[in-house]
Amino acid sequence: MKPDPKTQGFPLCDLHHCPMRRVMLEQPASQEIPSFHQCERRDCSRVFRDGHGYSDFADDRFDVSRLSYRQCPACAGTLYLAEVDHALKVETWECAVMECDYIETVHSPASR
Repeated sequence: MKPDPKTQGFPLCDLHHCPMRRVMLEQPASQEIPSFHQCERRDCSRVFRDGHGYSDFADDRFDVSRLSYRQCPACAGTLYLAEVDHALKVETWECAVMECDYIETVHSPASR
């Protein structure tokens, strides 16, 4: 049984560090969760799906050619970008699983 994803908090776009909004698929193609988070920027196709990580969404399909997936070392759930401190150039990643409180802080790739 797959753990329930967290309902509070929303991920940030891993490319633009801006908020993402929850989007519902009109006709899910499979038994997967019929929703995902999508970057709020109009020109960005980046999405986050619980259990799948970050990818792109175009032409009503998930394009995993630019997949970015971080696995939680505590429960094997999916990590999402929760906060960015631009002054310190640090990203905070949190586990999407409701029962897991795992958080990790890493240097932002832009700081390298």
